[in-house]
Amino acid sequence: MKTTLSVLLGSVLLCLTASAQVADIQAVFETEKLDPQTSAQLQDFKARVMAAHPELEVVKVEGDVVKQAVLAPPPAAQTPVMAIFVKNLTKTKGMDDQVDGIRDRLAAEVAGLNFVVLDAAEIGAAFNRQKITTAEERAGLVNGLFTGGSVTRVAQMIGADYILTASIIGASQISRTAGDRPVTIYTLRMTTKVLDATTGGSVYGKNWTNKRPVPKGNEDDPLNLYDDLIDMWVQDTGADLAEASPRWRAPTKDTGALASFTVTTTLDSIFTSLEATVDATKPVKDELRVVAGGITVEVDGAAVGSSGGTFRVRPGLHQLRVSRQWMKPWVQTVNIADGAVFHVALELSEEGFRHYRNKEQLRAEVSLAYAEAAFRRGCRVNFNTEAWQRVTWAPDSSLKSISTSSSNVVQPVTDTVVQPVTPVPVPVPTAPAR
Repeated sequence: MKTTLSVLLGSVLLCLTASAQVADIQAVFETEKLDPQTSAQLQDFKARVMAAHPELEVVKVEGDVVKQAVLAPPPAAQTPVMAIFVKNLTKTKGMDDQVDGIRDRLAAEVAGLNFVVLDAAEIGAAFNRQKITTAEERAGLVNGLFTGGSVTRVAQMIGADYILTASIIGASQISRTAGDRPVTIYTLRMTTKVLDATTGGSVYGKNWTNKRPVPKGNEDDPLNLYDDLIDMWVQDTGADLAEASPRWRAPTKDTGALASFTVTTTLDSIFTSLEATVDATKPVKDELRVVAGGITVEVDGAAVGSSGGTFRVRPGLHQLRVSRQWMKPWVQTVNIADGAVFHVALELSEEGFRHYRNKEQLRAEVSLAYAEAAFRRGCRVNFNTEAWQRVTWAPDSSLKSISTSSSNVVQPVTDTVVQPVTPVPVPVPTAPAR
């Protein structure tokens, strides 16, 4: 006679409640009773209980599903960060010395508009940490002029949401007559542009011109007169930015999340066929591919590993460089998102063509490097040499030299000499030697 076992999963309850607000965070609960006849979860639970207690009988199964949602106010918008660059495009004597002062006065005006303004020393230090890798970026640091994709990359490097560029495009003086009195008219022309670091687009731009007439005989140092005009421009620009900036996008908070991306090259096709000849696990094969390939991957001027491999960086625009001895370096600015895959076509350099003479010898050298790396790693290799026309073996069966030429290669190639420390058990091809 079986004993009865009653299993209770939860109480019978159907309600919707909301907890009291605590520190601006709310938790919303919903509890729903499950039907034991239709609920797959309850049926699976019943089957597991019966299997665990074959001497008993399950007479009732009940259960509830409790759902919980946590609500919180959105995080407060962070204060946007702005980098300011000033450039003198005039040949007016002494105007170059005004650039730093213009930047400082403009920074003080912008800081009053709820912006964090990056110090010039901070900007220079950020560029040095990231290592500037293109002439465009080096010019941008010196000249303060950015366009298109370089804006987003430079802004990421220095941690800015907006880049303000100001240029002195004219500082001139001319003699005129006002009524019956001779005067000297001093004119200052400025341009201002604000670029969005996320899109690279312009969110503000203005040309500014103002004049100051001075009677003949009352002229001061021209730089003092231009200085007064600069003060007027700074005040006008601050007023314009105060009106325009509330319409700009709110800066995106950096979550600190990293994006994983993979880099492969055209040499990987060689390793794909070689990996079939090696008795090893996938991690070991991946290691052999890196060792034999010798391909370096750099992000923003810093080496991060070898191809093919997977790497992690902050998402966004980065300078990616892939290089290998005897091959042309591949350098591009790329937008890295999580899961991105970059397949790079590497080409032989001029020195590479002189070294290898043809791609078949490159393939043979890479294959030999892979085989040697495999044996150093303790892996068994069954090398297929049917595609090779000539293979030379030493009497002791250790690999002393190998000369390869494919049927589609017209000119013969010189022998590639390698001396591995371990014998390579490669079957000698049956084709007659030439």
